[in-house]
Amino acid sequence: MQAIRGRMIINVMRGCLSEVSATLKSLRAQLAERDEGDALRNGLLFSLDMNLAAIHLLGIRLMEAESAGEVTLSGAERVVLGMAGSFMAEPVARLIDDALEGFAVPDERVGRELGRAAPGGRLQ
Repeated sequence: MQAIRGRMIINVMRGCLSEVSATLKSLRAQLAERDEGDALRNGLLFSLDMNLAAIHLLGIRLMEAESAGEVTLSGAERVVLGMAGSFMAEPVARLIDDALEGFAVPDERVGRELGRAAPGGRLQ
């Protein structure tokens, strides 16, 4: 697999995972309030926990890779990031898709595209 290069795109991917994780944690908290004997509740909690674990592990890998500015992801990790990226607004979704598809996403491009999308031209 081709490595993804660039500290900023790796940071964007981590941020994406953090947003998805926060949403899943919120859903988990809502489900936890339901009757403990409810099979649907328990199945959904298990599914949410498994997804949160996968996201957490991938986030750790990205955090460790960020200082080097390069990461090589497995097929499963690419799928998780692709799915998480699909929930993001433009230009974040496009930047992540481009990186996962093997296109170069240098720090300059990330800064330019996110700077344009942010109010006042600042990075979010």
